[in-house]
Amino acid sequence: MTAPTNQRALHWDAPRPPGREPEPGELLFEFMAGHTRVRCELRDHGPLGVEAQFFRNEEFFCSRRFDPRLDASRPSRELAIAWATEERRALEREAPTT
Repeated sequence: MTAPTNQRALHWDAPRPPGREPEPGELLFEFMAGHTRVRCELRDHGPLGVEAQFFRNEEFFCSRRFDPRLDASRPSRELAIAWATEERRALEREAPTT
């Protein structure tokens, strides 16, 4: 028999399970660009590569994932860090100086 043990969960008015809590990434750097706090985190997705995520004032801004198949001579983590560093330089140049 393949019936679930919790039959109540099948009802339309069943309580919903709690949402999945996001796991924080590894902080790569954090800086101020004008009055905006910018944070970059690395997230390792195992065989799918490494992702660099940017947040502005704790809100997601942009990201890029580096697949291990992109460049066999450099690890995905190294590529993600290099990209994030270039993005940081660009954000710092664009920031208003007050």
